[in-house]
Amino acid sequence: MSIAPQIPSVRTGPACVQGLTENRIVLADGTAVEILTSYPVRPDADLFSLATAIEFHCADCAQPCEATLVAVRQRWLLCPGCYATLGVVRAPPESQVPDARNAA
Repeated sequence: MSIAPQIPSVRTGPACVQGLTENRIVLADGTAVEILTSYPVRPDADLFSLATAIEFHCADCAQPCEATLVAVRQRWLLCPGCYATLGVVRAPPESQVPDARNAA
């Protein structure tokens, strides 16, 4: 629970954005949330600071999230953690990394 004003949580499942204007995001359930600031940092997703904390399930990791900072990618809400890792190439699991000592 945060100290920011809150709206009721979005239903379970990924949260979709129905409308996006200069000053608000309209969620799939019709709830409008004021945008304080937008950060057009990436070409594939937009980042927004909201006036009200919202609870939603991230479209990428499917985990519940409560945030005033959300990303929108193809009309779906992403949590700040998933936004941060967009486009990151993950290293292969350790079991797949060749051991340089055995390569000789």
